[in-house]
Amino acid sequence: MKDRLNEIIEKKGLTATKFANMIDVNPSAISHLLKGRNKPGYDVLVNIAKAFPDISMDWLLTGKGGIYNHPATEPSAPIKEATGLIQTPKEPEQAPAEKETAAIPGEIAATIPLSTNKKALKRIILFFSDGSFEDYQKD
Repeated sequence: MKDRLNEIIEKKGLTATKFANMIDVNPSAISHLLKGRNKPGYDVLVNIAKAFPDISMDWLLTGKGGIYNHPATEPSAPIKEATGLIQTPKEPEQAPAEKETAAIPGEIAATIPLSTNKKALKRIILFFSDGSFEDYQKD
């Protein structure tokens, strides 16, 4: 974990103190984390996720995958924002028998395909303009 935290600081061009301020943690606590004396608690991880939504939490926690949530390539179509929801480029249509659907919790319900090309949806993270987010995992 300490190596991944150091990598975030290095890639973002920060000092340990600036990083601590950005995630609202005492600089001495960050020092302990970066030296491997302590492991980050839930609040620290949540603050990192809020301050750096582009950083993959799977990578941060397990070291698997890439550091960033999305590849550096441009999406095939523009991403549009409508009523607080971000819409991703449309996938090719599937036959109705092959579609699975799920309702997004909250006031706004939407039907989305859960699998394409034999891939199953595992997790949805919604980021809001106020910096907050909601995390939904399929069990």
